[in-house]
Amino acid sequence: MTGGAAGDAKDAKMKKGFGAPAVWRIPAFYFFHFFGVGVTLPFLNVFYHSVGITAAQLGYLNAAARISTSLVPLLVGALADRLRRCRVIMLVCVAVSSLAVLGFWWRGGFWYFLVLISLYSAFRGAIGPIAENVSLRQVEASGGEYGRLRWWGSLGFIVAALLVGRLIEVYSISLMFPVLFISGMILMGVVTAFPREWEGTGSGFRGNLKELLKNKQLINFFCAAILAAVSSGPFGLYFSIYLGELGSSAFIIGLAWTVGVVSEIFFLWFAGSIQNRIGLKAMIALGIFASAFRWEFTAWTTNVSILIAIQALHGITFGLYHVGAVQYVDRMSGDAIKNTGQALYSAATFGVGSTAGVLLAGWLLPSLGFIVLMHMGAVLALIAGVWFVVSTNIQPAETPAPGGF
Repeated sequence: MTGGAAGDAKDAKMKKGFGAPAVWRIPAFYFFHFFGVGVTLPFLNVFYHSVGITAAQLGYLNAAARISTSLVPLLVGALADRLRRCRVIMLVCVAVSSLAVLGFWWRGGFWYFLVLISLYSAFRGAIGPIAENVSLRQVEASGGEYGRLRWWGSLGFIVAALLVGRLIEVYSISLMFPVLFISGMILMGVVTAFPREWEGTGSGFRGNLKELLKNKQLINFFCAAILAAVSSGPFGLYFSIYLGELGSSAFIIGLAWTVGVVSEIFFLWFAGSIQNRIGLKAMIALGIFASAFRWEFTAWTTNVSILIAIQALHGITFGLYHVGAVQYVDRMSGDAIKNTGQALYSAATFGVGSTAGVLLAGWLLPSLGFIVLMHMGAVLALIAGVWFVVSTNIQPAETPAPGGF
């Protein structure tokens, strides 16, 4: 077979796995995966609070979730790169996490919740980096923009937050767990449409990994990302409870999170155009600096309407930032470690950084209070932004052409 014919055959095989006939699976995955996030993020801490979990225990439970998210995805990502079997690995992870969350329906104590949330977070968090890699490979094969696939996850979050908020008001907060289980079962059905394996080289894993770990630019980015994640700890830990203390209903709490995700949808949709105008580095930096403003603005008022409006900054602090971060990590990762690279990013931010953030918030909340912690978070985010800008040099040539990567 000639080189050209071999290339054509390879392209045809890739398109068979990632092209138009199966293009629906990535939007469907993001919708139901982040439907689960829309259930847990606004309401899980409210559930803990309702059953008598203390502020310190709340910090430990959130930290356990993030520690699990930082460890298991690394192992699963490396396993996926070595075996190149995404579907089976993802199905196992979704099944285990769904069974774990169903256990919350039978209320227990702190240690019971600690085991369940560790299991749930470990296996649910492990599927994210693999899905990001599959999504990026689909974009390469069939065209389009990552942000316009990822926004389906934001839509799923909105539907979940509003639906579960209403269910909690009418019935019981415990209903969030069977809803989460059912969405997990649907997610398993979606994952069955994923390819058994994907194109790429399975060789060179160790060499690619060594190169990545020696990349000073990427290490500096990870450090800044960790610090930015630490800054979000007080908000993620206590914002829903804080709104409740200000007299907000479960529906209003869900609405507050929904406003942020609606903004996220907007910025995800136009992320490609924004990136082409300002560049990848400016997009990431803008996301980090916007976090500093978001935390500071949240500390300035107790007016619930204003607090809800402030959450529109989430479109920048997560939407723009995440699109830039995922692409940057993908470019810095060799062909043999695409899943591992995304898992490292997930471990650094959602794992190490978020763990430190919620632990510190849980320890300091009783003595300093939510407002002081939000001021501190703003300062940390500002430092993270300066760190990234000063220590990282992303060449303009790395900015994608219009319409894709």
